[in-house]
Amino acid sequence: MKTIQRSTAPACLGHQPVNQDWGKFIGTPCHVQTDASLRLEQQGLCCYCESTIAPGESHIEHMASRENSPARIYEYSNLAISCNGGKGEHCGRFKDDRHRNPNGVWDAQAFSAPHDPQTCSMFRYLPIGAIEPATAANGKADYLIGYLGLDCPRLNERRRQHASTLTDTLGDASDPEIVAWLRQDYLQPDADGCLKPYYSLSKAILEP
Repeated sequence: MKTIQRSTAPACLGHQPVNQDWGKFIGTPCHVQTDASLRLEQQGLCCYCESTIAPGESHIEHMASRENSPARIYEYSNLAISCNGGKGEHCGRFKDDRHRNPNGVWDAQAFSAPHDPQTCSMFRYLPIGAIEPATAANGKADYLIGYLGLDCPRLNERRRQHASTLTDTLGDASDPEIVAWLRQDYLQPDADGCLKPYYSLSKAILEP
């Protein structure tokens, strides 16, 4: 997970009616504003898997679910943009779905948000597309990988293809000019402030 730098919460979030159903909030001007703010601070990437968060394929995610933390429904620090994980195979649509993820249980002590600078250091990304704990016996990393489905076949294959593109471009010689170009293209935001997907994997390959 790439560390997300928090921006200022939209003021309208603090004015939502007490006990308002989230469904009534969706589509309101404040929902649109909140969605845009989160996408900007996440630089166009899913808060969990770092896939591109395309419109219609992503949603505002409650990291601590509405069911588990009803008092935090409109708390900006509990919100992020998650991809939909294809057919709910990973990330926000997967983590709280007891049919797809029967063993996934919310654990506030084990969950580490992508906004915590220490979270990104918990994982290691491999050129074969796999993700694993950066150190042995890292219970939080194991929990997050399982709870969020970050090692599902869909993600592993997409990361494998991404790594293959980078390593093929680098070649064996690793020309300094090619490395510099790739670092600029894959590790720096574009004119719209967006990053290419799988930033952490790109960084592991380009800045080992």
